[in-house]
Amino acid sequence: MNHRDVVRLLGREVRDPDDGGAGGVGRAGGAGGAGGGPVPVDHERLLRAVGPGFLAGCVRLTRPAALPVRSAEAFRAAEADRMGNLEEELRGRGEDPPAALLPWARTARDGLLLWDTADPDPARWTTVLTDGAFRLWLAFPFAASEFVARSLLARAADEPAFETFEEYEAYGSGSFWRVADAMRETATLRADPGLDPAEALLTEVRALGLPAVRAYAEELLGRSREAGRGELPADFRAVMREFPGGVVAGVRVYPVAADGPGAPVLRRWPDDTRRFLQWGEADGRPLGWLTDGAGDPARWRLASAAADGAEPEPLPDPGFAAFLLRRLRGGDTAAA
Repeated sequence: MNHRDVVRLLGREVRDPDDGGAGGVGRAGGAGGAGGGPVPVDHERLLRAVGPGFLAGCVRLTRPAALPVRSAEAFRAAEADRMGNLEEELRGRGEDPPAALLPWARTARDGLLLWDTADPDPARWTTVLTDGAFRLWLAFPFAASEFVARSLLARAADEPAFETFEEYEAYGSGSFWRVADAMRETATLRADPGLDPAEALLTEVRALGLPAVRAYAEELLGRSREAGRGELPADFRAVMREFPGGVVAGVRVYPVAADGPGAPVLRRWPDDTRRFLQWGEADGRPLGWLTDGAGDPARWRLASAAADGAEPEPLPDPGFAAFLLRRLRGGDTAAA
């Protein structure tokens, strides 16, 4: 999908010449990457076709000061405040800000949608999403326009495809008020100490406020079923129905099905046994379950293993969701 699909989903006529898809490079003054190189021509055409406002009640495209875009750095300048917040927060946690990320949109919940510009060809830049607190990081193997198109397709039936800022904020009818209600509900759930760990973790995922996230998670889960992966712990299944994988407070959670060439995925480890099923990694250590050949996932124990293949060690957490929730709330080691 590319910007033409977005324009059609908005019920508008595509007016730009057909150049064969989302590829191509916009005008720029340097080599590739986030430091002033070319930008995807597809995205520049999307900016020209869609005026300022909100798409699907949740995505606000970053708009450089002028078009055509002369430098990719114009996107960073347009989101200088949030990029500054991101860098300050990461440095405060002892992490290096990712140099290859460049913002292309902001979400209604103050999260950021960014390009991963590691590939020298802008036509192959993919999408990274982070929440407003920069604790959740999700990577998607598709371009910005496809993410927008997926958001339009996944939106609720009563959610407008596009709203100007005035329409978005219109009292009682604009999406701003639905977002505000959802944020109040999120705050109430976060304050509930008795909330089930899986539901508490999903509260954070849902707080991203992007319907494309759940839609993509369901797509991956469907692929996993087709691959015949078998039964998995109930809390893991509950979370992965809405979470496509990503980084949660420093813990990398693999998707349940491959989302790109060579991408890590839920797998047995070591490959010749059924004793340890790896679902992710943290602090350089594989994370998964000690299955001991047990067919009932309710009997599996959460464990971490040394990267050198040493014996996996059980973790004190009762399950996958409880472990991730502890990390989000300040637990800082895999074995703590």
